[in-house]
Amino acid sequence: MGQINVETLQEMFFHGAELIIEKEPRLTEIDSVIGDGDHGTGMKRGFSAVKMMLCERKFHYVDELCQAVSLELIKSMGGASGVIFGTMFFGGIGRLPHGDAVSTEELADYFYDGEQAIERRGRSKPGQKTMLDALYPAVCALKEHAGTQAGEMLAAAYQAAAKGAEKSKGILPKVGRSKNFREEAIGLPDPGAVSVSYLFRAFSEVLGN
Repeated sequence: MGQINVETLQEMFFHGAELIIEKEPRLTEIDSVIGDGDHGTGMKRGFSAVKMMLCERKFHYVDELCQAVSLELIKSMGGASGVIFGTMFFGGIGRLPHGDAVSTEELADYFYDGEQAIERRGRSKPGQKTMLDALYPAVCALKEHAGTQAGEMLAAAYQAAAKGAEKSKGILPKVGRSKNFREEAIGLPDPGAVSVSYLFRAFSEVLGN
């Protein structure tokens, strides 16, 4: 059974924050065409706060780490993205152990429950040009590969998320701000889906895949 210790998980979140900060111009570029143009700056603001928090604190328990990340995003990012990405990391918190390591099965369940919480909160589903177009295939890949080595599982999740973000280019938006742009949104990926793919890319890179 694959496991990820809390130190590695903290490194995954840290690298995820770094990549989001680095990719802010790309996220802003996409959202300036099919949204309000603030997705990139909001993501950078929230994950800059997460990065600072992770520099200042060393966590000993998996559930406390994930809760702290989610609350920092909600507090610092603001707007709908703060709530949604905070929910991504908080919605499945009950699946996590109060211990110094998490199994791949537990991590898969954690992200799956987080995705389901977003669907309920946003009254949305995959196929509507939202972050779920990357997150749902990612959690399906996590569930499919649960029980394997952690690096293999996260690599599969990243590949699924990246494909989902790419596929969102052809989706006509039905919810959220991009629905106001209708046909203009065709050809560009959903910025939230791209952000999700960046996060899973970072998680996978930490584990060497």
